[in-house]
Parts: sequence; structure tokens; C-alpha cells
Amino acid sequence: MIQTERTGNQLALSWALDDIPAGSVIYQSHSLQPSASKKQLLTVTKENKLLLVTEDIPVFFTIQKPDGTSDVIGERIIPLKGCFNFRDLGGYTNTAGKTVKWGQLYRSSLLTNLTSADKNALENMGIKWICDLRSTSEIAAKPTPSIPATENRHIPIGTAKNEPEESQKMDFPDDHRVYEPLMGESYRVFVRSKDGFREILEDIIDRAELPFLFHCTAGKDRTGVLGALLLKLLDVPEETILADYELTNQYADAILGEMAGLVEAFSGSKQEIQLENFRPMAEAKPAYLEIAFDEMKKEYGSVDAYLEKGIGITATKKGEISIYDVRRIIVVET
Repeated sequence: MIQTERTGNQLALSWALDDIPAGSVIYQSHSLQPSASKKQLLTVTKENKLLLVTEDIPVFFTIQKPDGTSDVIGERIIPLKGCFNFRDLGGYTNTAGKTVKWGQLYRSSLLTNLTSADKNALENMGIKWICDLRSTSEIAAKPTPSIPATENRHIPIGTAKNEPEESQKMDFPDDHRVYEPLMGESYRVFVRSKDGFREILEDIIDRAELPFLFHCTAGKDRTGVLGALLLKLLDVPEETILADYELTNQYADAILGEMAGLVEAFSGSKQEIQLENFRPMAEAKPAYLEIAFDEMKKEYGSVDAYLEKGIGITATKKGEISIYDVRRIIVVET
């Protein structure tokens, strides 16, 4: 298995000996498009690891094999300074043995605190549009900054588009035991946002405006359900989808920190609230996503049927995802 791991400005590419045959040439680029940034790094002999020192974000490795075929490997986790849980959904193998293309589908937490370097990274990724899944009041509290040449659209999940902009005061119980059941109910509510999911998925298929970034506040719940539906649409196995969802757990403390600001903004009480009580809401438990899947299955029989009958992504429309001309975008490639 070929993997990347970044520590600061050091990026390691590692592989099993059978994954990259001797004589293969490994190149580095900060873009999927042919460009002057493409650099030859190594001709493989007996190595199984490459260490690259670079400030580029993200980095893509092209592996040119002796038989003329090539593979592209991207960074799963992209370390931006002002945004956590920024991830690439590429690289997953679907049930037909095809691979989701790197550098096309990105997910993240809110973008309010993006630095200038972060914005430059997003520009280098070529992101065409950003979909903000948050409520109107969340956006009013923490707006998304403008990014050149990138459209920012608001398609809320779990709430109505015409929700009032002003913050709605809420009570937050002190008992941590109430929050896990509340999370389950939230996921049932997300499943009802069929119009929002339809708008997003049809735009991806019909407009083919990729790369695409979608986010909510933590990049966990609303983002997690949309990410799961995208991967399901691409026939990625459910166990892989759940594993991708769980990657958010490494950001649980960061999510708690972000929640502190939301609690302060939306709390109807001046009493001090123990932030650790919200730990169940900061965790990406597979059971949460499975509640969403179960809700889809309960109404439509399967997640695939939810996508087709509930959202309207027919087999014909689904097929259009993978038949774009190669000069445009191929979301799934062999």
C-alpha cells in the first residue's frame, strides 16, 4: 500500500516493494495538471520510502512505471494553518476496482480563519466552488472569506435556506449523556435534506465544476454525510466510507475548541458550561453515520435507492460521472 505522511515541511512517501516496481520514476508536483512544477525525485531501485522536504501544499506524486502505466498519489490530510480537518477524498478503490481521482473532491471544517498562505494553497488546488453546508446564523457568526476565482455557495443541510440570520439562543444541558442521542437525531434530520443534497450532487454532475470543496463547522457531521454520499455514488465500499469518516477523530480537541465559540454565541445562559460535556458531539462515531444510513434504508430500502429515488440521481445520471472526456474531469479512473 502506498501512503503519504507529513510532519511539518517533511513529506514521506512509503510503499511495499510490490507496489512500485524497480525502474519506476517518481515525480513531484503541486498540481495534477502538467506544469513546470513537476520535478523528478527518484528512480526506484530497492527503496521503499522517499522523504521530501517541501513547503508546497498539497503535493501529488506521479509514479511512472516501466510498462508505461502511471499512478498518482496525493495527500489525504492537507495541513492548512487556519483550517483543520481538510482532506482529499481521492485514492479510494471502489467495488469495480477503479480509483477515485485525487485532487477533485475536498472536505473541511469552516474556513473563517484561513491565512494568506492557506488561500494560496486553495488557489493552487484550482478549487472552482465551495459549498457551505452551515446554517445562515452560523455563517453570520463566522463568515467565509472571499477567495479569488472561487465561487462560495450556501446550500444548508439540516436547516432551511430561509432561516433567520440572527443567532437563535439555545440552552445547553450540563448532562453529557444527552448529547450522543442528540447527535443521532441530527443525522436523521440530515437525511431529510434531500433538496440540498440533490442541488449539490446535480451541480457536480451537470456542471462538472471540479475541484470542489464542501464544509460545515467541524467538517464532521453534515460534511460527513455528504462525503459518504459522494463516495457511495462512486461505488466505494461502506467499510471504506466509515473508515474515512473516522479520520475526523484526530481533530476532536480542535472541534471542541471550535464548539466553545459556538456555545458562547448561541447560549441562552450566562452560566459556565463544561466544554468536555460536548465530547460526544466532537467525536466521529461510526454509529452516527450508520444512523443516517439506516434512516435511508428504512425509507428507501438501501442507500443506493435513497440516492436514486430520494435525491433523483438515476443510473443514467450516475453514469455521467465517469464518462467525461479526459480533458475535462474524470472523477473515477481505472
